[in-house]
Amino acid sequence: MSTRAKGPLAVLLGLGMAASGVMHFIDPGWFEPLVPDQLGNATAWVYVSGVAEIGIGVALMLDRGHRRRAGTALAVLLVVLYVGNLNMWVNDITIGETNLGTNGHLFRALVQVLLIAAALWIAGRLPRKRPA
Repeated sequence: MSTRAKGPLAVLLGLGMAASGVMHFIDPGWFEPLVPDQLGNATAWVYVSGVAEIGIGVALMLDRGHRRRAGTALAVLLVVLYVGNLNMWVNDITIGETNLGTNGHLFRALVQVLLIAAALWIAGRLPRKRPA
């Protein structure tokens, strides 16, 4: 992918993250089952992650000067948030009417890895090919 695609991809990821973050405030109950019991107050964690998603999303969309930091922050956030996805998988948690099953969770993990790679690429943190 060319470096010219970084801007549009950053905006697309930023929109997605910001929208997801807003949903944390509109319907926190949908996200609460993902929070592992060991972390305590699920609602607080949903709000904290919502704020992080909105902040990172806005930074990705609006500030080219901070995309390196925003892309790095997104990669870290996606790794941290995968704890909730893993909790959903391991404990067979149904969200709304969604029960992903093993294939669904494997697909979700693959998407998470691709999103992390995209965030790292936007941040310029992926290894570059060296000339032979």
